[in-house]
Amino acid sequence: MISAFYVLHIPFNYGSPSELASYKCLISRRFTEVVPDDTSILSQFYQHLSRTPIHEQVPVLCIQNLSYVYIKCETNIVLLAVMHQNVNVMSVIAFLRSFQVIMIHFLCKGKVKTMDFELILDNSVLITELVDECLDFGVLQITDYKLLEEYIKVEPNFPKLLDDEDDSNNSGEEESDHDTKVKDKKKNSKSKPNTDIKSTHNQSIKTDVLENNANIINSSILRTYSSAINWRPKGIFYAKNEIFVDIIENVEFIYDLKTNTVKRNEIYGSCMVKSYLSGIPVCRMGFNENYISSIENNDVSKNTDTEPLPENQMRIENIEEGESLLEGGEEDHEEKESKTSVAPSLDDLGGDAHSNHEEESEKSLENKVPKTTAKSFKHRIPIRNIQFHQCIELSKIYRDNIVTFIPPDDKFELMSYQVEQHKNKKKLPLISIKPVFKVIQKTKRLLVMCTLNTTFPRRRHCKSLLVRIPLNPYYFELGITDPNLMYKTESGEVSFKYDTMEIIWRIDSIDGKQTVRMMCELPLINCEQVSLEKISHHLLRKMDKVDLNGTTAQGDDEAADVRHDLEAFYGVNGKAITSTQKELLQEVKRNFQNDDIVLSFKIPMFTYSGLKLSYISVDEEQLKYPCFPWIRYLTQSSDLDGQHSPSIMGQNCTYRFKLSMDCFVVA
Repeated sequence: MISAFYVLHIPFNYGSPSELASYKCLISRRFTEVVPDDTSILSQFYQHLSRTPIHEQVPVLCIQNLSYVYIKCETNIVLLAVMHQNVNVMSVIAFLRSFQVIMIHFLCKGKVKTMDFELILDNSVLITELVDECLDFGVLQITDYKLLEEYIKVEPNFPKLLDDEDDSNNSGEEESDHDTKVKDKKKNSKSKPNTDIKSTHNQSIKTDVLENNANIINSSILRTYSSAINWRPKGIFYAKNEIFVDIIENVEFIYDLKTNTVKRNEIYGSCMVKSYLSGIPVCRMGFNENYISSIENNDVSKNTDTEPLPENQMRIENIEEGESLLEGGEEDHEEKESKTSVAPSLDDLGGDAHSNHEEESEKSLENKVPKTTAKSFKHRIPIRNIQFHQCIELSKIYRDNIVTFIPPDDKFELMSYQVEQHKNKKKLPLISIKPVFKVIQKTKRLLVMCTLNTTFPRRRHCKSLLVRIPLNPYYFELGITDPNLMYKTESGEVSFKYDTMEIIWRIDSIDGKQTVRMMCELPLINCEQVSLEKISHHLLRKMDKVDLNGTTAQGDDEAADVRHDLEAFYGVNGKAITSTQKELLQEVKRNFQNDDIVLSFKIPMFTYSGLKLSYISVDEEQLKYPCFPWIRYLTQSSDLDGQHSPSIMGQNCTYRFKLSMDCFVVA
């Protein structure tokens, strides 16, 4: 039971961890009078945080017989729950995370991407209603934002500037199409009768609500809490019943070019579903993995009563000859023969899918559970840490290896999983790169050459490939005043980013099993100072000129810096650097992290782990409607900034290559 709930704004000063700026209480809600007043609670909490360094702060505190549980959100927002009794701490943390998702769903719409304290203050009434619906006298009731939308009809209050920008952006389109819209309205007014019922394609009609009474609450929502299926209300109807399944895999990959070994290769996958289905449908999905639950049930052979599964509603396309889920175009015949999953896999149905599809699928689906042999327990995909949505019936996964569920309306995450890809030795890296940095001292130029290879199947295409090649400013001093960048590439385009000292190689699209090369040339100022020993020290993170006391001898460095500044100021050797350019170089050195080459990409209709959806069916007992399933696969990796996926299961997925001394040549 939660005694009090607060939404705070505490600016954390990471420069001095022991000091915090003054806090602001944005939202407060008390559920009992047993706890002290808000001022004393928040002052004690703030004093404890200010005395504790940031790296020692924990999410659970006990101060004067009160339990403080808090989480830190983006833009210095803190969600705090205070309890005076012994409660389950993990359930409170899960509630705080769920409430953060609810606030983001209600407040971060359109151009509003971040949830700051001003946005929370402008929508204090909306957030207070959300707290009252989620917590009833401090007891958790509901955290599903889709059901909360049926209760709370308060519109969020966004800044007026964003509304004006939206109006200005749409004004040009509206004015250009104004005449055509007027004509269409006149024609439609004559041909169509006046109707008050609001109905559009693929829009849920949960009740016969008129346009003038859009704030009426669906009566079936009130009975949803007490029902066994509390995530899906009754009375949902769609004109066209569709279900969209997206299997998205984010790759965390680290390759060491010194030893030519894979240091890390993990996949963080998720199965996202968008369901636009009428009534209370029962969906079934089968994957090409013998044990999708990652649990080997030894008692499956005792279960002789198996219900016949509905017909597979997937259209399985012919797989091109020579292509398989494994890399290199070679099929694993041992795994294919030992694979006896209840749901047929893509490899088993890859031949004459249209001619013998119905007979083979019925026979394979009506077969009983496979025998518990040592070979059948072998996992095709090293999947682990799998988490299911609450709508999934776990007993049928363990028994039949079929994911059976009644889906919530609209978008939700069906399951998430991890794959230790380095255990599968036959899996090659999706994309490999070999860089060479050549310093030519005669011409004072830096030559960068890269060879990029793709190992995924030929039929697949990599989209939005971005290669970031950093140039370490500690041993490569580039001529900023000379923006003469010369490059030649077989695919894409090359640019140089001065604020981060990176060579950006962009490739819009590249096929599998291809090799492309890139070469660029940049001017260097300190060619005489570049040496392999200096590069080696920076790569190995070694420190130079350290005396016995552990302090750095900076006398020679300071003299060299003064001489370098004077030469740059008076334009010695034709190179003059302004104060702005010098500040830029200092900022780059201050923020420079490592020499790793980072790749970001997207490969549609491909899964790196090989996980595929081989069976899907949607059955509704009362309506008996046909369903149109849509299935999509995506393998992607984000860059260091996390532009595509900032956090997947607590990880920032990057695709990196660590440089070695073999990549540098000084001539």
